[in-house]
Amino acid sequence: MQTVSRYLINQLVIAYVSGFHGRNSNVYDRRLTLHRGVSNPVNFTFKNEDQKAQDITSKTYEFNIIDSESKKAVVTKTLTILDDGSTVSTKGDASCTITEGDLLPLDAKFYNFAVREVKSDGSREITYSDTGYAAAGTIELLEGAYPEFVPSTNVSTFSTGGPLKFKSGVIDARPGINNNKALHTIAVYPKNFQGSWRVQATMSASPSDSDFFDITLDGESSSTVSYILPTSQLYQYNFTGVYHSIRFVWGNDTDNTGVIDKILYRQ
Repeated sequence: MQTVSRYLINQLVIAYVSGFHGRNSNVYDRRLTLHRGVSNPVNFTFKNEDQKAQDITSKTYEFNIIDSESKKAVVTKTLTILDDGSTVSTKGDASCTITEGDLLPLDAKFYNFAVREVKSDGSREITYSDTGYAAAGTIELLEGAYPEFVPSTNVSTFSTGGPLKFKSGVIDARPGINNNKALHTIAVYPKNFQGSWRVQATMSASPSDSDFFDITLDGESSSTVSYILPTSQLYQYNFTGVYHSIRFVWGNDTDNTGVIDKILYRQ
């Protein structure tokens, strides 16, 4: 049996404040690694050349991710100051979180980063990534370690047939990546619809109508969902289970001309 260890730690950046003199040493110089698809917390410690944390309680700092090709800042975050002026363990400490949304428009590649102090007059003062007066650090933005966003399946074409009046095509329920707790979500968009609809599933790879069976949605007492009055309201439902494929069937009441306009399905 393989054993995998995971480490619950935040990445740390040490920044050196300006105005020091003396040795030229690359005390803490490692690549900052960020992952697309998740939020990335980053901690910062501000020190002098003697490796002593500095009081930053009254300071404001900004963190910039810079495209190494265009030289433009693509993400700018104001750091949260953790230094309260009295706690030794947090002296010189600050943090920020690079969110999933911040990284969404960025390509997976190498970037630079810089940390600057924002003065009360709006000017910026540089901080350094080492005691050799280097200002820029390196970020590697990675993708693939976490699931990418998968868009919902838009079901908007229905043909006549099935146990009610209309049926959708057969939709892959992705059984190969699911387990017995697999969650399926549905958003139903009726348009002046009064009638009933169902979700049907099958375990067959090449199903006929007789291979489908009804699914009872979470919170429903019956596999048939009915709207007794005409509605155009959005409805959302869940169900669980592993199936080869699913489909949707619906039929409106005799005196109703409304339709189910579309159904968004995510497995």
